[in-house]
Amino acid sequence: MKKIKSIYVVLLVAFLLRLVFLFPQYSGDIKNHFVWGNAALTNLTGFYSAHFPGFNDANYPPLAIYLFALSNLLLLAFRNFFLYLNNLLPAFPSFLVPLFNHENMQYGFLKLPGILSDLGIGFLIFKFFQARKIRHSYLLTSLYLFNPAVIYLSSVWGQIEPITNIFLLLSLYLIFLGKTDRAKSSSLIFFIFAALVKQTALWFIPFYLLIWLKNLPLRQFLIGVLSSVLVFFISYFPFGLNPIEALKNYFATLSGSSTGVSDAAWNFWYLIYPSGSEDSVHLGLFSVRAISIALLLSLLVYLLTRASKNQYPRTFLNSLFIWSLAVFFLQTRVHERHLAPALVFGLLAFVARPAWWLSYIGLSVFHFLNLFLTLKTPFI
Repeated sequence: MKKIKSIYVVLLVAFLLRLVFLFPQYSGDIKNHFVWGNAALTNLTGFYSAHFPGFNDANYPPLAIYLFALSNLLLLAFRNFFLYLNNLLPAFPSFLVPLFNHENMQYGFLKLPGILSDLGIGFLIFKFFQARKIRHSYLLTSLYLFNPAVIYLSSVWGQIEPITNIFLLLSLYLIFLGKTDRAKSSSLIFFIFAALVKQTALWFIPFYLLIWLKNLPLRQFLIGVLSSVLVFFISYFPFGLNPIEALKNYFATLSGSSTGVSDAAWNFWYLIYPSGSEDSVHLGLFSVRAISIALLLSLLVYLLTRASKNQYPRTFLNSLFIWSLAVFFLQTRVHERHLAPALVFGLLAFVARPAWWLSYIGLSVFHFLNLFLTLKTPFI
């Protein structure tokens, strides 16, 4: 019981630390999220065909849009509540009313889903380590919860990668540690939730498909697939999109928001080609894009073959970690924040050797510098 209570203390400290960074700074991307969230609260029909002057068109799947809208709604609720208390109680600290009207606060609320997802990821990592009886469970969990790169991504930048990652992790948790076949099959729905936050979740579908087929009876697998497909289409229904339109909308953004060899990610291609290079550039006989896809497919076949021969969870988790590194360092068109899953899967693939600790810390420092020197916030 003491151990369970202790993890809640760690989570509370991690939450309070993130609140420190919530208000002062934000990225330009979060302004899009705010505008999209407000538009979704006004009218969902025709949302994905709408244009927002001065802002990007909405290119995130429905669950992300719902979370932006919910964040804006929560801000409005707090703002009205404090205004009510200010009018009701003379002793109420009136500075809270203009504080909740401040631009930084309205953008700060949009960071809350990512911040809460950070905490959820930390808790699930801890539960994984408890189940595997890893001695360093608190220290390893803290490597994620107090990781500067993790805090920077959600609490300073306000990106939504942690939301995708918590659904990916919850899906893994259920398939490995679910008590019943029904619980295990629900892991497919949580994977779809991840994909409905950001399409980058689809990078991992071959590995999840492997583990579902290995751990689920065919009937439960098919039920999970049908339920997931239903959830996918229902999520688009309020936007006025039929199933065909929903699929077109979803897959329209799969190629990425650029055609560069790198979109600010310090990956292999970033080191070779100057900034702004298109991935259609040739390296020998083939384009960089074609080479990157060939490399990734070759590695994917190897990792899937390796994981299929050994059902020990650590082998599978290690394959996920290697793959998350590969899609960042070998793929074109990736952003700096796309290294985030590696910090999750890298911990789950823990190996009690000094080289692992040094590698993980080094990867975290690398990720933080890539994030910080790309956003350049705070401006120091």
